[in-house]
Amino acid sequence: MKKIFGQIVRYVSLIPILAFAVSCDEVEEGWDSPYVYVESYIPYYVNPDSLALNESWKYHSEPGIVLTIKGRDIYQNIDSDKTQYMVLAKKYGDIGFNRKAAKGREGAISLAIDSISVVSDADIDASHPKGTELSDIVKLNTRSYYLFITSGYKDTNDQYTDKDKFISEYTKEDFSLLFNKHGLGFHFDNLDEIKGTHNLTISIYFENGKKLSAIQSINFD
Repeated sequence: MKKIFGQIVRYVSLIPILAFAVSCDEVEEGWDSPYVYVESYIPYYVNPDSLALNESWKYHSEPGIVLTIKGRDIYQNIDSDKTQYMVLAKKYGDIGFNRKAAKGREGAISLAIDSISVVSDADIDASHPKGTELSDIVKLNTRSYYLFITSGYKDTNDQYTDKDKFISEYTKEDFSLLFNKHGLGFHFDNLDEIKGTHNLTISIYFENGKKLSAIQSINFD
């Protein structure tokens, strides 16, 4: 049951990536072309200022929460955004793509995440009474541009593999250049002992000291 979450997110998120995998050289660029020539691969960055529950994701019978980081979009191809966009592109090393890429690519979160905290208002188990940090038993599903960009745009088989592991296992690199629409998918690894409704306080701490929080209810009955 717990694998369903990762499988659904993986299949849905691969759609734009598969489009990029098709040979771009065989398609002429034009207004109706699925490809466009770009200098940098990431089409836009999102400057985080709020969290939103992504209600379009369904996990069958497995409880889970997907939060999307919202904010102002900073586009590569909008003149008023170019200066700020290039600061971010240079920061992350995305300055030498210079070829065609699929249209409709997701943007990336402009700030890396330092850490994420999850706390419940009810007892989870004997080791996790209410108010206890749950990062060691809550798994997080993410997708990131980090490896693709830092590898010099090498299109390897594992370049877009979803990360789905305990929050406590995430590193700063794992939390860098996260896809914005994919969202942050939170789910528990072991559902057998968890009962009732839990109000989870999810707090996200960014590298610049910014903090975003949300309270989401999840029912395990």
